[in-house]
Amino acid sequence: MPTDPRARLRSLRNPDGGYPPVAGAPSEPEPTALAAIALDDGSARDWLGNAQRHDGGFILGPDALRNDVATPLAALALAPGSASDRAIDYLVAHRAPTLGNDPRFPHDPATRGWGWTSKTFGWVEPTARGLLALQVLRPAAGEAITDAKRLLADRECSGGGWNYGNRQVLGTNLEPYLQTTAAALMGLQDPSDQLVIRGFEVIDRLWPNEQGGLGLSMALAAVRLNGQERPKLGVALQSLVDRTELLDDCVSLSWAAIALGPSIQKLRVNR
Repeated sequence: MPTDPRARLRSLRNPDGGYPPVAGAPSEPEPTALAAIALDDGSARDWLGNAQRHDGGFILGPDALRNDVATPLAALALAPGSASDRAIDYLVAHRAPTLGNDPRFPHDPATRGWGWTSKTFGWVEPTARGLLALQVLRPAAGEAITDAKRLLADRECSGGGWNYGNRQVLGTNLEPYLQTTAAALMGLQDPSDQLVIRGFEVIDRLWPNEQGGLGLSMALAAVRLNGQERPKLGVALQSLVDRTELLDDCVSLSWAAIALGPSIQKLRVNR
C-alpha cells in the first residue's frame, strides 16, 4: 500500500493544535496553514485563529522584520468568514514597496507584488502566494491581481520559469528553479497563458533532477491546479514519500498531501 502522507502529517501536530516546520519544533503559521488545508484540520484552524494579529496578518519572527508571507496561506486555510476576510484585507494593504529600476538588476519598477518582509521588494514566491489567495478568495481585487501577474511576467527567466526574485543580475541571466516555478504556476493557473506553457516546459526539464520533497510536491500541485497530468511526476513523489516520509518536514509533507489528495481543490481558481 502506498504511504499516505496525511497519516504522518497528523502525527506531527503539536499539543497546542498547531504544526511545526519540523518534528519537535514550536508551531508556526506556515506549516499550520498548510496542514489545515491538507487535512481539513479544525484544531489547526483554531490555532491560526488564536495566532492572527489584530490587523489580520500572521507574523513570524521579530515584529520589526514583519515576515508575513504565511498570511495568504492562512487566509486559504481559515474557514470562510471574518478571520479569512481580515487576512485578505491585510494582504491587499501590505504589498511590497516599489523599487526604482537599476540596470544591474533589471525589473519593472512599477510593479509591487509581495516580499518576504515588509521592507523587501516583490519576490516570486511571496507574490505567487498572494496572487493565489486573491484569485481564490477575492477575485474582485483586480488591481492587486493584475500587478502580481505583471510582476511574474516581468521576472520570468530567459526561456521560461522563475528564479527567486530577479531574471538577471549584473548582466547574467539567472536560471529557474523547480520550487519557485511551481509556486508561480500555482498562482497563475492559466494553462493557455504562454508564461504557464513555458513554465511547464521548465518543470518537465527540472523535476527529474530536483528530487527534493518540497519541489516535487509543489510541482505536482501546480500540474493538477492547471488541469494537466504528469503521471511520472506523481509516481516519483509517491515513491519519495514511501521511502522517506519526507523526514518529518511538515511543510513538504503538507504539500505532498495536497498534491496527492483531494484537498488541492481548496487552492483551485474558479474561471
